[in-house]
Amino acid sequence: MSESLIIAEALRNAAQRLRASGVADAQLVAQSILAEALGCDRTHLIVNFQQPVPDDALDACERMLRRREAGEPLQYILGRQEFFGLDFEVTPDVLIPRPETELIVEEVVRLSAGIPRPVIADIGTGSGCIAVTLARELPEATVTASDISPAAIAIARRNAERHKLADRIRFIVGDLLEPFPPSPQFDFIASNPPYVRADEMEGLQREVRDWEPHLALTDNDDGLTFFRRLFHDAPARLKAGGYLLCEMGYEQAEKVRALVDETIWDAPQMPADLQGIPRTIVLRKKKEER
Repeated sequence: MSESLIIAEALRNAAQRLRASGVADAQLVAQSILAEALGCDRTHLIVNFQQPVPDDALDACERMLRRREAGEPLQYILGRQEFFGLDFEVTPDVLIPRPETELIVEEVVRLSAGIPRPVIADIGTGSGCIAVTLARELPEATVTASDISPAAIAIARRNAERHKLADRIRFIVGDLLEPFPPSPQFDFIASNPPYVRADEMEGLQREVRDWEPHLALTDNDDGLTFFRRLFHDAPARLKAGGYLLCEMGYEQAEKVRALVDETIWDAPQMPADLQGIPRTIVLRKKKEER
């Protein structure tokens, strides 16, 4: 990018480059990158579009543009993503929080009505977005967050500290429910497990396929491995009437439903996302096991 550009010119040039690289929403991404480089918000760019851009901000903008042109997600470049109204640190060690995952939080909050001090586990916590948000939304809850990745746990812990909730959440490194003894200790177990099939990976958007952690995306099999494990292992760790909630892929509803043993669980509920697609399965452990 040339030096001595005004904001309007810098934005126009950046958006043109991003479009040429196949980046969606190029104008919005250009605004986000330049605002980050200038240390301002996007409104400032619009109001002050004729102001010159300092050389150091142009250099920072250039570095970020090259990363985005190469396919790196904007969230990793900026180092953050909003989830349920909170700002979360994200790096390539964790999945980028997505709007559909907010449905898990909404369902836990709804179902927890009448439970005075709910005990919650977020399995495969990643950035900690579910655990941290539930700790904020349910001040009386006890929350545990686990992940097989120590790097992810470190990020989740930092996000809890960022929102002054670290003293409310216990962090554990471990594989799914293995760190927890098979005793009825939780009212809720929530998880956004890896559910992308191995044969789907190549067809994912480059931002996901090339940058987000494969450990959190796929089971390298049929996409159902972690549902099988959770459905099998969760009942021993849930109180009678406790809930297991899992996010699932947009075409997985019937395959996931078929894994449910209705001698253990009540009939599954599958609330839909804003597009009307079932993206979450809600299972309630029977109060009287048979």
